[in-house]
Amino acid sequence: SSGINAEYGALSGDVPVSAASLRATFTNLSRSPHNNIEISTALGILSCLLDEPHVAVTHFRDALAHSPHDFMLWNRLGATLANSDRSSESVHAYRRALSLSPGYIRARYNLGIACLNLRAYREGIEHFLTCLRQQESEAVWQTLRLALSLDQHYDKLIHIDTRALQPLLNAFNIV
Repeated sequence: SSGINAEYGALSGDVPVSAASLRATFTNLSRSPHNNIEISTALGILSCLLDEPHVAVTHFRDALAHSPHDFMLWNRLGATLANSDRSSESVHAYRRALSLSPGYIRARYNLGIACLNLRAYREGIEHFLTCLRQQESEAVWQTLRLALSLDQHYDKLIHIDTRALQPLLNAFNIV
């Protein structure tokens, strides 16, 4: 523990710290015998902040190798892949997150977005409807409007305007 405290010294005090210097500190920590999931995750997040998604993916995968049942980490990996134009790869990560935590709305919504990016509109619509069934959200309603339009379900848009969820659930056989 004292080894970690000595290595974290660069992070203490009132000294302004850049993302690059934080990454250097965490990279050094990752080489120590105290390497853990949190360090790999922090490196992944910092790599995203530094607009290096390919590096972030590596760090998130390293963290997942030690914690394969962390649904939030699977979602982070999926989001990183999707944000770097790798939507087809992100689908696996989101599905893994949902297999571990079926009610995790953020992963379900992200999977819906990935489906839209892959032009799997119907599947995206189904994910957004599932989200809305779990929790009403203006953002999800608006994204569902887009998905319905992309899939040319213009006749269903009235249900978006009236926030009538049940007719949409029925139309897409969501139980």
